[in-house]
Amino acid sequence: MLELLFLLLPVAMGYGWFMGRNSVKQRDHSAKQDLSIKYSTGINYLLSNQQDKAIEYLLETLTVEDDTVEAHFAMANLFRKRGELDRALKVHEHLVRQKHLPTKAKQQAAFELGKDFLTAGLYDRAESMFHTLMKSKVFAQRSLTYLLQIYQSTKDWQHGIELKKAIVKSKDKKLLHTLANFYCELATIALEKDQFIEVLELLESALRCDPNSCRANWLMAEIYENHQQYNEACQCYKDIYTQDNEFFPDVIDKMANCYHQLDADDEFYCFIKKVYDETGGSSALIKYLSLIEHKHGHVKAQEFMLSALKRRPTIQGFKHFIKMQMNQPEQDHENLAMIKELVSAYLNIKQRYNCRNCGFNSSTHYWSCPSCHDWETLKPVRGLEGE
Repeated sequence: MLELLFLLLPVAMGYGWFMGRNSVKQRDHSAKQDLSIKYSTGINYLLSNQQDKAIEYLLETLTVEDDTVEAHFAMANLFRKRGELDRALKVHEHLVRQKHLPTKAKQQAAFELGKDFLTAGLYDRAESMFHTLMKSKVFAQRSLTYLLQIYQSTKDWQHGIELKKAIVKSKDKKLLHTLANFYCELATIALEKDQFIEVLELLESALRCDPNSCRANWLMAEIYENHQQYNEACQCYKDIYTQDNEFFPDVIDKMANCYHQLDADDEFYCFIKKVYDETGGSSALIKYLSLIEHKHGHVKAQEFMLSALKRRPTIQGFKHFIKMQMNQPEQDHENLAMIKELVSAYLNIKQRYNCRNCGFNSSTHYWSCPSCHDWETLKPVRGLEGE
C-alpha cells in the first residue's frame, strides 16, 4: 500500500501542476475578456455620443493594461480637435497620475496636459507643466517653445530671458530669434524711461542672440540719431539692409536725414543706387530720382522713371511719376491732380504690410504678427501695389 502511495505521488503532483496552469490561463483569459468588454463598451459609448461614460470606461481599462496608452492619447487628441478641452484634460490628467507608466509615456502625458492648459488660457499651470519637462531629451526643446509663447502672451519678457542658457544650448535659430525680440521689448521699455545705457546693453544682448535682428539695429539707430551720433546710426541702417533688405524701405528717409546731417549726401545716393540696382524697389527708385533730377535735370529724371516703370511697374512709382508731371508748367494740372488723388486714395486703403509667414495684412507695422505671433515677419508689401 505504501509503495502504491509513492507511485501515485508524482501523478498527483503532475495533475496539480496541470490544473494550476489551467486555472492561471482561465484567470488571464477572464481578465482579458473583461478588459475587452470594458473597452468595447467604452468605444460604443463614444460612438453613440455619450463621451462622459466613454471616458469612464476607457480610463478604467488603463489600470488593467498599459498597451492602451496610445489609444488614450488618440482619444484625447480627438477631443481637443473637437473643442472638448475639458475631456482632453481629464484623459491627460489621468495618464499623468499613472505611476507605473514608462517615463516617455509619462512625459508625453505631461506635455499634452501642458498644451491643454495653454489652450484653456491657464498659463500658470501650463508653465509649471512645461518646466517639469526641461530636462527631458524628447520634450525639452518643444517645452521651451511653449514657455516662450506663454511669456510672449503675458508680456513677461524677463522670465523669458531667464531661459537664455537653455535656449543657447539648444542652438535653435527660431528660439534665439524670439529671445532677441524679448531683449528688444525690454529695450523699448527702457527707452521710454530714457535709460539709454541700459537700452544699448539690452540691444547688444539681442544681437548676440541673433546677429540678424533688424529690430535691434533699428532701435540702436534711433538711439544714435537722437544723440546726434549720425555715423553710428548710418552703419545701423546699412546693417538692416544687409540683414533683411525687405525692411529697408521703412528706414530710407531716416538714413537720408543722417547722411544729410553729416553733409554726405553723395555717399547716401551712391548707397541708394546700389540698393535700387539690387532690389528694384520703388522707395529706393524715388530717392535716387531726386539725385538724377538735381544733376541732370527734370527731363532725364522723367526718362529714367518711365524706363523703370516699364521694367517693373508699381502704383507707388506711377504716383510719383504723376507728381513729376504736375511740376511741369505745360501740363493739365487739374486732371493730373485728380489722377494723383485717386491713386493716393487707392494706396491708402491698401494694406502696406504683409506677414511672410501666415499672410496677414496690415496698414500698421508690428514687430510680432498679430495673427501667427512670429517675430519680424511683417514686412512692406512687394509687387504692383507695394515695393
